[in-house]
Amino acid sequence: MPDDVALVLAWIEASQRARNSQQPEDYEALRRFLADDVQVKLASAWTDSPWRIAYTSADQMVERLGAPINAGSVLRTENTNVVQAGKDVLVEQLSTISRDGNDYVSTVCHIFTVEDGRIKRLRTYRNDHGIPAG
Repeated sequence: MPDDVALVLAWIEASQRARNSQQPEDYEALRRFLADDVQVKLASAWTDSPWRIAYTSADQMVERLGAPINAGSVLRTENTNVVQAGKDVLVEQLSTISRDGNDYVSTVCHIFTVEDGRIKRLRTYRNDHGIPAG
């Protein structure tokens, strides 16, 4: 099970590297962490339902990570807590979004489910109180 934590931390590091470099090869490197049919659910004030299924494939997830809103110049994250329970790895982060000359800090909670050495499910909740939708 400690390998699951290492896998999730390696995923976070690789996704931050891709976000900062914006290089296609760094985004392609993310696929090795993901099950082909990875499912991503989101919850926040920006979603229309408590848990909205946002993506259902590795292709969709990698494509979304390459969107301008995820660029390193716009979004920075810092892990504050990482713990495992069964197949799930909980990661709490501070997320800083820079927009229009302002920095907006929020807390984010990710729950990664790892199966067969790959991320199978990701549930993410953002506390976006006070951050304008954009």
